[in-house]
Amino acid sequence: MKGLLGLARSLEGRTVAVLLLAVLAVHGGALLLYRQSATAAANEAFATEVARQLVLAREAVLRRPPEERRTEAKALSSAHFEIGWERGPSAETGRTDPALHGLRDRVLEIEPVLGPNLVLALAEPDEPLHQQDLRGAFPLPDDSFLTFRSAHAPGLVHLAPWAYLATAMAILVGVAAVVLVHRIAGPLRELTHATGRIGHGTVVPIPEVGPDETRGIGRALNAMQGRIHRLVAERTQALAAVSHDLRTPIARLRLRLDCMDDEGERRAMAADLDDMQAMVDATLSYLRGDADPEARQVVNVVSVLMGIADASADAGREVEYDGPGRALAAVRPVAFRRAVENLVDNGVRYGTRVRVGVEVDEAALVVRIDDDGPGIAPEDVARAFEPFTRLEGSRNRNTGGTGLGLTIAKRAVEAEGGTLALSNRSEGGLRTEIRLPRAGARG
Repeated sequence: MKGLLGLARSLEGRTVAVLLLAVLAVHGGALLLYRQSATAAANEAFATEVARQLVLAREAVLRRPPEERRTEAKALSSAHFEIGWERGPSAETGRTDPALHGLRDRVLEIEPVLGPNLVLALAEPDEPLHQQDLRGAFPLPDDSFLTFRSAHAPGLVHLAPWAYLATAMAILVGVAAVVLVHRIAGPLRELTHATGRIGHGTVVPIPEVGPDETRGIGRALNAMQGRIHRLVAERTQALAAVSHDLRTPIARLRLRLDCMDDEGERRAMAADLDDMQAMVDATLSYLRGDADPEARQVVNVVSVLMGIADASADAGREVEYDGPGRALAAVRPVAFRRAVENLVDNGVRYGTRVRVGVEVDEAALVVRIDDDGPGIAPEDVARAFEPFTRLEGSRNRNTGGTGLGLTIAKRAVEAEGGTLALSNRSEGGLRTEIRLPRAGARG
């Protein structure tokens, strides 16, 4: 069902639908016009034949004496057109069927001698084998009646062989249209799949195939990727230089602190240098982005979380892990650990206690980090992930930070194919939830 819905929304599916509808409309219109024209021609031929047969029968019967007219009428009959003679009105001399008024008028127009009292009707319903037979009668000058019955009524048109041939050709045209559109859409599908892989660290060669437009898009994307990767390489080199240039004076300032006599001033300056170092590291980590060459591997996420909790507890912070002892996921261990550490640091900075938990379901591994801080206003949740953003009101500006912790964590989680979401807990505090694709069996 999803595949059909996807096809219906695709350019290929819609183009095929339009082409097939056009073929059906043209073919259906052609068959309808043919049927109408063929019906009109058949009705005209039938009316002419009936008029001719009745005039011939009228002249032949009138040439015979009354006692021979019935025999003469019978002699004039054929397997498909029966002629009869009656001395007076009979069952055939009723009223003309309303559906046959057009045929009656045309017969009288061809042969007016048949008189205005010509009656036409279809066979009675109790005659199932002859319900399409045409019957009728008209008076002769001596008030006797000539009756007739035709084996077929007008309007019965059968499709000619060319109509079946045209239908077969329409089907072939439809199939050819589907195949052609599928071949034309092939390069677009390849282009879509290739562009979906762009931006994940490596250059993705875009196939330059298909019509001129798709080849042009492929060339443009390949050129764009080359420019982007050159810019990223240049930025990485610049970041390495900035990292060295910033860390070196910070290290020199730390050495000079040892020469200061004022212990209180020395601690204050050391704290400022620690903040500077943290800001530099956080900014460089954010700017490094996808340039991190670390390989993804299947790890026991619980071991990473327990290590973070133990390290935080050793540092005197109230961080605890509560969950299963094993849960596997394919991640970049260092990047994932750094993301969780940022989230735990946020929880400790704005609250007093942090609880880390894991839950494993059929499709994902869920990591929850709960703190007892003030939480975040609902309207600020989306803005919290913006780089260099520190929320006011719901978060205290005096707690420090660069506004990059959540941004770096979100980027690291999304690089693993997961999601990161924030929500306020009903009992107070903020909940950060990481959902990662499962790897291996249930933990």
